Parts: sequence; structure tokens; C-alpha cells
Amino acid sequence: MNEQYRPLLEDKTYLRHFWHPVCTLAEFERANASGHGPMAVTLLGEPIVLARLNGKIVAASDRCAHRSAKLSLGRVSKRDGQDFLACPYHGWQYDNEGICKLVPACPDKAIPPRAKLNAYDCEVKYSIVWVRLDNSFGCTEIPYFSDWEKPGMQVIVADSYLWNTVAERRWENFTDFSHFAFVHPGTLYDPFFASHPAVQVNRIDGELQFKLSPPREMEGIPEEAPMGDFDYRCTMPYAINLEIKLWKDNSRFVLWTTACPVDEKTCRNFMIIARETDGQPDHMHLAFQKRVLEEDQPVIQSQWPAEVSSGEISVATDKVSIQYRKWHRELCQAALRGQEEFRSVLRSNVIDESTTL
Repeated sequence: MNEQYRPLLEDKTYLRHFWHPVCTLAEFERANASGHGPMAVTLLGEPIVLARLNGKIVAASDRCAHRSAKLSLGRVSKRDGQDFLACPYHGWQYDNEGICKLVPACPDKAIPPRAKLNAYDCEVKYSIVWVRLDNSFGCTEIPYFSDWEKPGMQVIVADSYLWNTVAERRWENFTDFSHFAFVHPGTLYDPFFASHPAVQVNRIDGELQFKLSPPREMEGIPEEAPMGDFDYRCTMPYAINLEIKLWKDNSRFVLWTTACPVDEKTCRNFMIIARETDGQPDHMHLAFQKRVLEEDQPVIQSQWPAEVSSGEISVATDKVSIQYRKWHRELCQAALRGQEEFRSVLRSNVIDESTTL
């Protein structure tokens, strides 16, 4: 392979230890007329079925142990007051732990001990369904969001959207200050201010933290743009909690986003907007973010190869992405050495003592 195009992260199995979003709760409930699933999703290239059984959403491999039919084509069935996930092919029924409890063709025979699914950790938080494929290290948590239950904040959970790129590219796009003047002129930035100072980037207990204050002298920015002083808290591997103190009225505005690594070429992206009551309709904020995303998407999807490459050239103002890539490499290598090493690298604190330029 040409070294210029060699992936920076050649082994991504370490990502199985993290919680990842797979759909919003609203998307899950719309996926089936019952509101309880099943629903098919993909995480790290693995087909997964979601279903609400006995009041809780569960996640398992989307493959019946019998003849490999997709369980997401089946249905949630009730028997003896309990919910089961029924296969569409021969009706095998699985409980919320993925264990087969009924083989309709042989109701009086013992069920084979291997008749079970790979079941995964699954939780609902921030009205998003999260899945963790490997809980053996036990040291990861669902990412931080500052304002989910904060009084006085209006919260919008947007529908997710797919991009033809990897989740690392999407994360870097959202935290890349230098592209504003060129991709978002007149939307988020005044192109006259193309240069910006380097920032201090701290690694604190599973987060990258940094702050930026764009130039207040910028002109031509629409009123609906949430411009102010930016405070980023980014939970590894892909979540970003951006708190903005708006210049126009000193109110609080939070733009939260994360990405799901669907496969080697695709990511599913999630966004939550929280703001102090402003008398404006939700659709106005969603429409503005959609405008920004439509400016970003063709550029980010044009990056090739899709994977972040080790041969890419970095400069001083790429400091955030440089530190982000470095931490990913360390986590990738630490996971191969086991739980304690991975936990140590994930929870390590590295304080940037450099001065901003």
C-alpha cells in the first residue's frame, strides 16, 4: 500500500469497547407499526437487531441461530405475559437475553443449548438508543451531555443522518476551525478572518477539552447563527458537547453531536440542540444546522481515502485533530494489551501548558 494512503488506524476493534448511538428513540418507534421493533441497525459492520421486550429495548446479532434469517424481519410476540423476538422464517422465539425459549416445530423437544444470540449492552439516554458490543473492559460510559435535564433549556433531538465517510472525519469536521472561512463564508464566518490562534487542548478523564473565541468583529453573519464564545467537551471516541455563550444576549446555547461508525465507509450522525428559551420555533434552529451540514457534506465526502491517512500533512492550527488522532492511536494500541492498559490510557490526564499564539 502507498504509505501516503495507509490508514492511521488499521485495527479498529478497540471501538467495540465504547458505547455507540445506533438510532434515536423516535426512529426506533417509527420503524415498526407496533412501536416496539424489531429494527435493523449496523454498528462497526455488524448487523444488529433492536426490539423492545418487556419494556426495555434490547440489542442482539441480527441472525437467527437456526437458519440465519434476519430477526429484524420478524416481530415481537407475546406469550404467557412475556415478550419474545420471533424469527420470520420458522418462528423461533428469543427472550431479552437472546436465549431461545420456543421452537414451534418441536414444542415438546429440548431446545439445543447453542440456540442463543449474541446479546449486547443496550441503553436509552438523551432519547437515543446506545449499544456497546464488548463490555469486557467495563470502563466506558455513554458520552457527556451538559444540558439534557437542565431547567430552563429547550431541547431538540434531531433525526439522525448518514454520511459517506468515517466517524473520525465527521468529528474532525465539527472541531476544525480553519474550514469555517472557506466552507461557511457568510453562514458561520467572515472569510476576512481566515487565520485563527492555536488553542490549548487538554485531555481530561476521557474527554478532549478546548475553547475558542471567534473574532467579534466579523461581519455578514446571519442573526440565526449561534455565534459566541465556544467551549468544547469531547467524549471519546466521537461525541462533542459544544457550549456557546451567545454574543447577542449572553444566553446559553448547546450544540451536541456524535457519530456512529456504521462500517468502513459510512457513519450515522446525531445532533441535539439545547438553548435557553428564546421564543423561536425549533424548526428555525434545525433549518440553520441543515444549511451548515449541506455546506460541509460534499466536502467531507470528497476526502479520500475515507479513512484518516497517516501520510496527511498537519500544521499548527490542526492541533485539535493532531491530539485527537494521537489519543485514538494510543487507545488502539492499549486495547491490544488488555483492560488495565486501555482504562489507563482512556482516563489519562494530559494538560496542555503551551500558550496560545
